[in-house]
Amino acid sequence: MSSALTDVDSSMLMPEDVRLEILSRLPVKSLMRLRCVCKSWYALIENPKFISKHLENLNDDNAYLIISYQVYDDAGHDNLTCLFKDKTLADISYENIHRPILRTLLGPYDGIFCLCDDSLIFLWNPATKECRTLPNYSNFLPTCATFLYENAIFGLDHTSGDYKVVFICELWNEQIEAPYEHSHVAIYSSTTDSWRVSKGNVEWIPYDFKSHFKSTNLNGVFYWLVSRDDGDHSNIMLSFHISDEEFREIERPRIPYSSHESLGLFNNSVSLLHFDKSSHCIDIWLMIDMNWIQQFAIGPFLGVMSPRGIWKNNAVLMESDNGRLLLYDLIVEEVRDLGRFTRGTLGTAILTYCYKESLVRLKRLEDDRLSDPFDIPWHIIEDNQLDTTLFGRNSRLDIILN
Repeated sequence: MSSALTDVDSSMLMPEDVRLEILSRLPVKSLMRLRCVCKSWYALIENPKFISKHLENLNDDNAYLIISYQVYDDAGHDNLTCLFKDKTLADISYENIHRPILRTLLGPYDGIFCLCDDSLIFLWNPATKECRTLPNYSNFLPTCATFLYENAIFGLDHTSGDYKVVFICELWNEQIEAPYEHSHVAIYSSTTDSWRVSKGNVEWIPYDFKSHFKSTNLNGVFYWLVSRDDGDHSNIMLSFHISDEEFREIERPRIPYSSHESLGLFNNSVSLLHFDKSSHCIDIWLMIDMNWIQQFAIGPFLGVMSPRGIWKNNAVLMESDNGRLLLYDLIVEEVRDLGRFTRGTLGTAILTYCYKESLVRLKRLEDDRLSDPFDIPWHIIEDNQLDTTLFGRNSRLDIILN
């Protein structure tokens, strides 16, 4: 028996709970390769309980920074997405990511992004490179309606185990050549693979959802900074509970409204970053037990256009007025320049995402045979064996992990 086979057989003698704990802490790329070791490991890594455990082991230290931005020039504009390779951002090199469509990027939730292009809506897992196209949303629209603007959230209903997409859009009425008065909302259920109205039969809501960086989610509740479609266009905070499917208005901090605000998470609390253009300072408010507490007041930051989010509970991401992404460290109180993300003369808008990779599957079970990312040659790999025709004459398990 070869040394490679001996090593794999020995690994099978490891206690199951120890093996499970070790595997659940590996990156997705390594686990996708380890599925090829044997049938039992393939079954383990595909098991929903293992996928959940892998998610539970992810914390802020495991997060990558992803940014999305538009580059404008006289010829038009382009949408780019980049991932910073170093989780600590000590090294600020990044790589461009190809995504299925170049329109709106929303999320992530459990490592999954939602992409919207009018009535075409996709779920995308960058780590596994899986993409799932949802049923056409246009069949759910009123007649003579076209899209003006889209927003969406995606999350798990822990009470039912159902992943849901909540799609919110502003529509144009072609009959009267004017926008609809309210935003249209519908819910997609992964269990039924179909769209429907919410449990409360809410189909239209009187809010404007135009800012993607003014949203966040925590413990199955999603939050937005929105404006109400009334005479005063009052600015409020709105929540949506993915289990009971209800929208609720939440009181904002008692501070003057600023168009340069963003929402995020800080120490497991919803945070609001408020930028005062006159003082060039940023106030960070935390919502604790439904009450707002001012946690930090930082600045002034000359040349900063707007805050873009919290990074790993110890830094604030900001966009400068010349298209640079800045990182302010709350501990050492220093600003770092992460780079300029514009190549045109008309400026850029940078969206930031705290991304934690996951194994969450997007394909339907009936699609697995045709669309699995790896075509496992089971006629070569027998249970608990690793054939050298696949991994080379001197292959070892640690080679698979590299």
